[in-house]
Amino acid sequence: MNKTGIKYPIKRIFIIDELSVIIAYVLALLFRYGLNIKYWCEIFDGLYVSFFFVVCMLQVIVFLGFDKRKTPIFLQDPAEILITVVKGKVLLLIMCLFYLYINQRGEESSRFVIVAFFGLGIVIEYIMKMLYKRAYYKKNGHLYTCRTLDVKAPFPVVDEIVSRYKSGNYDEVLIHPEGVKDDQVNELIDSLSRDGVRVYVALSSLGYTVRSGIVSDLGGFASIPVAVRSEKFELFGIKYSIARTEEAVLHVIRNIKKLSGKYICFSNVHTSVMAREDKAYLDVLNGAAFVFPDGTPVASLQQKEGIAGAERVAGPDFMDRMFKDTADGRLGHYFYGSTQETLDALQSALKEKYPDLDIRGMYSPPFGEVTKEQDQADVDRINASGADIVWIGLGAPKQEKWMKAHEGRINGVMMGVGAGFNFHAGNIKRAPVWIQKIGLEWLYRLFQDPGRLFKRYFVTNTKFFWYLTMDKLFSGRTKDR
Repeated sequence: MNKTGIKYPIKRIFIIDELSVIIAYVLALLFRYGLNIKYWCEIFDGLYVSFFFVVCMLQVIVFLGFDKRKTPIFLQDPAEILITVVKGKVLLLIMCLFYLYINQRGEESSRFVIVAFFGLGIVIEYIMKMLYKRAYYKKNGHLYTCRTLDVKAPFPVVDEIVSRYKSGNYDEVLIHPEGVKDDQVNELIDSLSRDGVRVYVALSSLGYTVRSGIVSDLGGFASIPVAVRSEKFELFGIKYSIARTEEAVLHVIRNIKKLSGKYICFSNVHTSVMAREDKAYLDVLNGAAFVFPDGTPVASLQQKEGIAGAERVAGPDFMDRMFKDTADGRLGHYFYGSTQETLDALQSALKEKYPDLDIRGMYSPPFGEVTKEQDQADVDRINASGADIVWIGLGAPKQEKWMKAHEGRINGVMMGVGAGFNFHAGNIKRAPVWIQKIGLEWLYRLFQDPGRLFKRYFVTNTKFFWYLTMDKLFSGRTKDR
């Protein structure tokens, strides 16, 4: 049983673990010695036979002590399953090597067999678990994600909803009750239920539609965080704010007037290194209302410190959440930066995805130095639009310096999102979610634009881990809470 209340067949996962060990072990021996099984037993005095039983027993320990305690594979994505399999096999490898050492059998064993066994074990166990997960969902009549029919105000007639539900092979109907009286919502629920429709109602709080990934169980009540905490995580002198994407967005929406004239930064490995080497740029980042960790390595350091609720808050993800949560036109958006071609593509994409999003204006400033008169014209143009949020896409470190220079002059809250314009315009493709989770989005982007990004990633990533190591050696810590 897990937090979803669904009981999964854990015993079958155990069988898969053991089968993967057996199959990998046999294949490793076949690759090394062919079909001459007698050779294995006679030459090595039964080493591989006894080691086989030891490995099977050690796998039981790994399953009970590690695999069984992890989130079931049915609730993990492919990347998480792979990471779990690798960790389990590393534990098994350590115990097996320890067994060979204390029994002084290491010299008798073949290194090829040991390496092949664990390499094959990872591949075989991963494939078997993925296949079983797919077969399990297929047999139980539901997919990895259910198909949901969203119903928003003004509500269509019940017959129309039921018709769309059945013709579209939806699994459930999700009602969004914002702006609708309870009597109308209850009447719709009752009508759909009588027609055999599975009905859910979206949760809302403080004028905000609660989305997945942010709900916590506190004192037996479902709750959501509503503000970015005052606590900071310090790295290279940068005072990072601690938040999840959803609560960061909600905080900005609730405090949009208080944040007027201020700016927000999203700092990754590249900008962290720049701040480490440039005190003036460090001061610019720390002058922001919030500095969120755009890079996975920074967020991972927060998590390793045991900070609850810490995660990567990437600029493009923040933009996407903000667009979704203000798609009803409650806040006005202005876009400053990039090229006119990108802005045209961005406007087209946003209007198609969020028809009611309030876009107050877009402007691509000329490259190079800008005169005081031109700069003032830009400020007047932005403020005249009445935008609540001003997205800045000038690239780092230019965009952060621009926001600092215009602090208090721009009426809306400024947010430096770098390549966020290109992502949402469709010029650059985001890495799949599983690649983002394991922290390799930078590698995905490198393959897309190796000529421009190779030197940047190679140099800055190397510097980042070098500075991190040096700071740990000489200070013993990387954060100041």
